[in-house]
Amino acid sequence: MNKEMAIKNEVVLYAKLLDAKGLVNPLEGNISILDRETGRLYITPSGTRKAFLTEDKIAIMEGDKQIGGTLKHSSEYILHNAALRARPDCNAVVHTHAPYLTAFAYCNKAIKLHCSTTFGLLYEDIPCIPYGKPGTIHIADGLEEKMKDHDLVLLANHGCVCAAGRLEKAVAILEAGEEVMKIYSIAKAVGEVHNISDVDWEELCNTHPGSKRNRYKKI
Repeated sequence: MNKEMAIKNEVVLYAKLLDAKGLVNPLEGNISILDRETGRLYITPSGTRKAFLTEDKIAIMEGDKQIGGTLKHSSEYILHNAALRARPDCNAVVHTHAPYLTAFAYCNKAIKLHCSTTFGLLYEDIPCIPYGKPGTIHIADGLEEKMKDHDLVLLANHGCVCAAGRLEKAVAILEAGEEVMKIYSIAKAVGEVHNISDVDWEELCNTHPGSKRNRYKKI
């Protein structure tokens, strides 16, 4: 299998996984892989049910031009390009309207939880950038700045964007964030949510080797 087909296979695999988990739908959500050697972006097509995707339908972009794929590219490739410009360490992007994360985006609220060790280690906080008009370059206004030191960012009144070195990692980060927010929403219905103490929180974020602070620490 050549490199191009391997990339398409990976995009199809994870698009179907996200569809099966209810994190994308036929009209919303898209994922991509950037081949940094060729500069080509492989992205899911516009308005297509992810469960029915096949490799030939994956759009191949060179800059703003589509050079491959039987279906039209997602207009939100602009978001993917912005995230990948901000993160030269990343080659994959996931954009979804995952319900629990997107609920905060609809409220234009960044997420800052101190009740979850998972949240503390993976994100510490999830910022929310201002609303940008879909289908225009302004959809990505502010994204590059926030993506420089965040893997997951909310888009006000829209959804969320996640970037990572590999598509598997990007999908996992998105899934973990959605699960934490689901549990948090359930916990609020059960009763008062208790935070980890400030002392323990700072120790977790500062000393755990996998924490966000240590992942982005400048050597």
